[in-house]
Parts: sequence; C-alpha cells; structure tokens
Amino acid sequence: MALGSVRANAMRSVLTCLGIVIGVATVIGMLGIVAGINGMVTQELGRLGASSFFIQKFPVMRMGSMRDYRKRPDLTVEDAKAILASCPSVEMVSPEVSFRAQQVRSGNNKTDPDVVLVGVTSSYSSIAGVDVEHGRNFTPLEDAGPRNVAIVGQDVVDRVFPYGNPIGRFLRVGSYRLQVVGVLEKRGAIFGESQDNVVAMPLPTVLRRFDPGDNLVITVKAKPDVPLSKAMSEVRSLMRVRHKLKLTDKDTFEIETKESLVSTWTNLTGAVFAAAVGIAGISLLVGGVGIMNIMLVSVKERTREIGVRKALGARPRDISRQFLIEACVLSFLGGLVGVGLGVGGLQAAALTDVLPVAVELPSVGLALGFSVLVGVCFGYFPARRAAKLNPIEALRYE
Repeated sequence: MALGSVRANAMRSVLTCLGIVIGVATVIGMLGIVAGINGMVTQELGRLGASSFFIQKFPVMRMGSMRDYRKRPDLTVEDAKAILASCPSVEMVSPEVSFRAQQVRSGNNKTDPDVVLVGVTSSYSSIAGVDVEHGRNFTPLEDAGPRNVAIVGQDVVDRVFPYGNPIGRFLRVGSYRLQVVGVLEKRGAIFGESQDNVVAMPLPTVLRRFDPGDNLVITVKAKPDVPLSKAMSEVRSLMRVRHKLKLTDKDTFEIETKESLVSTWTNLTGAVFAAAVGIAGISLLVGGVGIMNIMLVSVKERTREIGVRKALGARPRDISRQFLIEACVLSFLGGLVGVGLGVGGLQAAALTDVLPVAVELPSVGLALGFSVLVGVCFGYFPARRAAKLNPIEALRYE
C-alpha cells in the first residue's frame, strides 16, 4: 500500500525525497573518500617500516606564521653524518632532497617539465621501502662523490625510452648526462599525481648543482633491537646541540614517525568528514521536514479513508502504523537513490585516479539506516495525528 501511494504521487514523492537523496549521497561519498585517503596514507607509510622516522625543517601540519618556521636553520648533510656517527641506536641514515619541474630528454624524446628530481643515498631504498625493480641500486662509492648515474621511475621510462631496455642508456636532466642503472617499481598515483614521474640521482651529484635550502629531509632507521623512542631521543638531543638550543628553547626541527603521520592524516580527514556530515545532516533535516509536510498533506487528503477504516474496526495503532510505514518507505527509497548516486560518483572518481576512494558496505548500511530513522522521526507526528482522528468527523469530511 505504501509503494502504491508513492507511485500514485510520483512527482511529489521525488521532490519530497530530494533532501534525503542529497544527504545520503554526501555521506556515502565522504565516507568513501575518507576511507580511501586513510588507506592510501597507511599503505604508503607502511613502506617506511616501524623502526624508521623523519627529521625535517617544517611540520606536516603548519600552524601559525610561516615566518617563524622559515627562521629555523636548514638541515644539512653534515647533520645526517653526525647522527650516524654519534647516535649508537641508529643503524642507517639517508638524507634526501627533491626538486620539481625538471625536464628529461633522451635523443628526440623528452618529457614535460614536470619530473621530480630526487637526490638520495644508497641506503634510501632500504629505509624508505622503495624497491628497484630492474637494474641496481646506488652504491656506497656513488655516495662518496658525484657520479653521473640515475635510477628512473616507470613514467620517465615510458616517455623517453619507449622501446628497448633502458638500463645502460643515457638521458639528460638539464646539463647532466646520466646513465640509467635502475628502474624503480611502479607505485601509481596519489591525488592524481604520479609517483613514477621521478629521476633519482646520487645526493652528491644533485648537491653539486642545486642548493638544497630547506628541502633536505633526513630519514633515520633505528637498530632492530633498540626501542624507537630511544633512537628518537638520541637524535633529538644531538640535533638540539647542533642547533645550539638552550634547555628552555623549543625544537627548531620536526621528528615524525609513521604513527604520527597517520594520526595527523586521520585528524585532518576526520575534520573534513565532520564538516561534510554537518552538511549532510542539514540535507537530511530538510528531507525530513519535507516528508513530514507531505505526510500531513496525505493525512488531510485521506481523512475520509481513515474514517472508513476506523468504522470497519481499524485500531488507532493500525492507522498510525500505516502512515509511519509510508513515511519510512518514502525515506528508504530516497536513501536507495542516494546510495546509488554516492557509489556511482565514487566509482567515477576511482576511474580518474584523482582521489583514492573505497566503497565500504558498513557505510552503505549506515546511510540507509539514517534514511529510515529520518522517516520514523519525521513520520511519527503525522501518523499519530491520523490515529487520533474521530471516525465520525472523518467520515463527514469532504
């Protein structure tokens, strides 16, 4: 009977459910985006390993004036060497510096000026969990002085070496003529930006031409039998001494672990999701008010029908249940349409690689549950009003 009532007033039902549709689609979309981003961040940081951490000049989430952070001293290669030499709990150290908007050429083939140039050491692959799929990694000899060799990402290979094996062939980055010694494993895209559009060079080779400035990041790996907190404490103490900080001075550098980065991302996405849920809540509220309004109109239109039912023996709870079910069916149908739009939007986003998304069944169930709850809450008053109608007055209604 409830479905028949919806079909009998199809256009009115569609307009009534619009707020429910928008609210549910928003909830599904935001849950999918948040889950996708959190999964991507966890996967990428999982490469780092539980015994590694970063040292960098700027915090991941910058609060306050950038001027204060820019006053901090830049990290240097000497800092990395001092950490490895003076901290007994540290097993490996890898300084890294990166520069964007570089063009790579080989013969008549060239890339757009959007390649990321990275200067790393031979220990970077072991610490950061970035594997060389073909060829070899850098050697300690190439850490000691400038060597014109490179390890490239798959995007660079596809653009400048479309045919044949790239190992042993030469490419140019600016004035550098580099021999390819390795190809990195394919890592895909994050937020639409490829992680394979990269050329890695030995750090001394990069520093011979580029000033690292505030781009240098130091990755540290603790020894297997040492607690991570102990290694971090040793590194923090050493860096404070090297930066000539007093006991009461704040750190002029940031130490970030995998857990702290995941926590930062979770807090950020949680705040975004809370804002989206607020917007979705307003849409659901508007949809609920629409359902209440249309149900009150339906009670008014069907007053005589209610009188007939009561005259034939229908109890107040039977009448109340009838209209409450109609409100729930109306909101549930709106929820189904919202789920379809939300999931469809997530699937379309997944095809573009712009956003990492994940469709989870619990989120679908949660959204549908909320839509039914809206129907119950906003359909209760019209249902009670119908149940309390006097049967004699209802039968007289024209």
